[in-house]
Amino acid sequence: MKVKGFKFAGISCGIKKNGGKDLALAVFEKPCLAEGVYTKNIIRAPSVELTKKRILKGEMKALLVISGNASVCVNDADEDAIVVTQALAKKLSIEDDTIAHATTGVIGVKLPTQKVLQGIESLTDSLSYDYKDFSEAIRTTDAFEKVAFKSFDIDGKKVNILGVGKGAGMIAPNMATMLMFIFTDANIEKSALKKAFKKAVDKSFNSISVDGDTSTNDMVLIFASKLANNREITIGSEEYKSFSENLSAVCLELAKLVVKDGEGATKLIEIVVKGAKTEKEAKTVARTVANSQLVKTAFFGGDPNWGRIMAAIGRSYVHINPSNIEISIQGYPVVQKGVESPVFKEERLAELLKAKEILVEIDLNVGKAKTCFYTSDLTFDYVKLNSAYRT
Repeated sequence: MKVKGFKFAGISCGIKKNGGKDLALAVFEKPCLAEGVYTKNIIRAPSVELTKKRILKGEMKALLVISGNASVCVNDADEDAIVVTQALAKKLSIEDDTIAHATTGVIGVKLPTQKVLQGIESLTDSLSYDYKDFSEAIRTTDAFEKVAFKSFDIDGKKVNILGVGKGAGMIAPNMATMLMFIFTDANIEKSALKKAFKKAVDKSFNSISVDGDTSTNDMVLIFASKLANNREITIGSEEYKSFSENLSAVCLELAKLVVKDGEGATKLIEIVVKGAKTEKEAKTVARTVANSQLVKTAFFGGDPNWGRIMAAIGRSYVHINPSNIEISIQGYPVVQKGVESPVFKEERLAELLKAKEILVEIDLNVGKAKTCFYTSDLTFDYVKLNSAYRT
């Protein structure tokens, strides 16, 4: 899974109580094009603001990630973000405003800056093309790593896209409690990268929900080294179509992994809403169903209570005609013309709900727009994990 132009490292500097890796670094062998999408929470970590500002300014040369501490809602958090990236810049002999920075973990706890600074001194010693330590060091409550990779030909040259991330709880669009980093060696024009990235994020990370919460530190970043030596990818070309499709596939795979790892989750639920007037209205319906605690607990318990889905659709406040609505689960008709399907049997639906991956299809029958959204069930373990996060 090597991507030309990127080296990775991950170590423990003593932030996490369990001694796990908590300081991660990616170093770019040449300045990279970069784009980012960030949380829309009004309360944002300094690392988010700093990175957004730097990426808008120009090309990037490194990425520093701290896990186990969000470094937000504490005194001097802005200064801490600057201090640690300046220390890394000095170590790497690069400009500090070419370093992207991300933090994740507990909110409201002062960052142990000295531990981070000491860690930076040894962080570069273990740099390699292997992403494994980096992946481990960015995670918090994740049960497993979030990695996706695509390799494909453009202009006779092999192009690679690697996605590495973290996320399990507090997941909702705009963004979720997750950090996602995409690395590609594609030779691509900046506007083409931006357009393909936005499309990929909209169809993946902005189409998932675990619990409806949007946190303070969340971001998705993409870096392009251009070292694949393919003909430059431009908007509208066949090469752009190929790159865009593969980037979207990487992002969607990562997004699904996040939902599957939703804290305590046992099921991945795909919600397809079609027949809407607009894609925005379709997404509003899908998001409302996905975030319904009653719907999510019903899926966890295997309860064949389709009325909860109907109630959530109505609560989306999208203009619909209830008598037009059709719902199927795992291809089994549940609702037709807004009422229970004549073939519906509770025992049959209860059996279908035992699956680990469940498809819910909702047809509003008022238009032609369609969307897909992904969520998880809500379990006892979710409450257990999140009631003792700091302890």
